[in-house]
Amino acid sequence: MKVESNAQRLTEIQKDERLEYLMRRFGNKVLKLAYYHVRDRYQAEDIGQEVFYRVYQNLDKFRHDSAYYTWIYRITVNLCRDYLRSAYFRRLLPWGNIKQLDSMRNTTNRLFEAVEGGEVFQKVMDLPVKYRIIISLYYLEGLSTTEIAGILKLREGTVRTRLCRAREMLKDMLSEEEDIYA
Repeated sequence: MKVESNAQRLTEIQKDERLEYLMRRFGNKVLKLAYYHVRDRYQAEDIGQEVFYRVYQNLDKFRHDSAYYTWIYRITVNLCRDYLRSAYFRRLLPWGNIKQLDSMRNTTNRLFEAVEGGEVFQKVMDLPVKYRIIISLYYLEGLSTTEIAGILKLREGTVRTRLCRAREMLKDMLSEEEDIYA
């Protein structure tokens, strides 16, 4: 009996160490990805905690079909989507239109965005979510279109198309800004 409990304990220690490693390695990236989705720093932190809670719960079930990185990002994306679809979130926005969230300007978040990445980052954050995520993962996180397709469960061609459209939108937004100051 003691042999089993020692073996189980060793497994728990290994699991704890693996989780700690994953949190150190991907914690900031998870937080950023959650922020790119929900655009609320504190909610992104809550989502980040939930991500690693779920990682810990399912660490033994991880099949190694993909990298930990892809798996953790997939969990993050799913939790963000769940949050944006949740009844709690819809109560925050009584009109139930998520697109309205993108147009709202929260001073705290805008200051955070300015500190985090400056003017271009703010413009990226002004893009619709489906373009904002692609641009952020590609340029800010340095992922390939293949990796992004795996994380978001999209075809690689769709990722490339959205990336192209997002670049065009950013170009237009930055040229409008330039025209204002010209």
